[in-house]
Amino acid sequence: MRKAFGKDELEAMFKKIGKMLEKPIEVFLLGGGAMCFRNQKTATKDLDLVFENASTFIAFFATIEKIGFKREKNLESEYEKMMAAGVWKDKDDFRFDLFVKTVCNALELNEGIVKRSEKLGDYGKLTVRMVSNEDVVLFKGITERPSDADDIAAVVVASGFLPENWDIIFDECKLQSKKRAWYGLLYNKLIEIKEKHGIDAPIIRRLQELDNNILLKEAYELRTGKGLGKADAIKELVKMGFTRKQIENAIK
Repeated sequence: MRKAFGKDELEAMFKKIGKMLEKPIEVFLLGGGAMCFRNQKTATKDLDLVFENASTFIAFFATIEKIGFKREKNLESEYEKMMAAGVWKDKDDFRFDLFVKTVCNALELNEGIVKRSEKLGDYGKLTVRMVSNEDVVLFKGITERPSDADDIAAVVVASGFLPENWDIIFDECKLQSKKRAWYGLLYNKLIEIKEKHGIDAPIIRRLQELDNNILLKEAYELRTGKGLGKADAIKELVKMGFTRKQIENAIK
């Protein structure tokens, strides 16, 4: 079982890195690390950091390698699916999961996430910003690590989520699903949290509707791609139980 680190140990590591950096850089803290500094959990097994560009990422990992971190080559399947730019660990099992701009091939460090973030502190030449509670939920809502559902529940309860907090999550998911729709990932995680913790997120139905629209659109395009005209493709889908209104909304 991997060791977990509390916020005092995390800050000590930030200071050590900030002292060694050759130039000032800024990083964004996701997941369990942000939760620790907000007292939503006592410790985390790894620090998830996202960088705005490749140059800051390179400067960071070059520095941590100087203080004894080595890149991990054999990752657990759930971590491989997160598609990190790299994972580094030291002899004490302190671990960094590093991402450049995009996390899990889905969540992008965009203007909204940057604006909602808050500054944790300056540690020498290292500036650390924490993403918002809503964006921690988004990040953990699209991963497959066993404890992420529990962490989301902890964030929601500790920060007293209101409908407007859930609206931020829904709007960001919708905005970022234009390139690759991932409503279903978040929907599945929120269903898990509802069943496990009794937290009924008010955006579940809206996510389900958007995910159904994606699946329906794919079913329609599969049929037209095989040579069916629009009318015949719709007729087939109606026979499967979908209404014409559902189909038209999905393919418009």
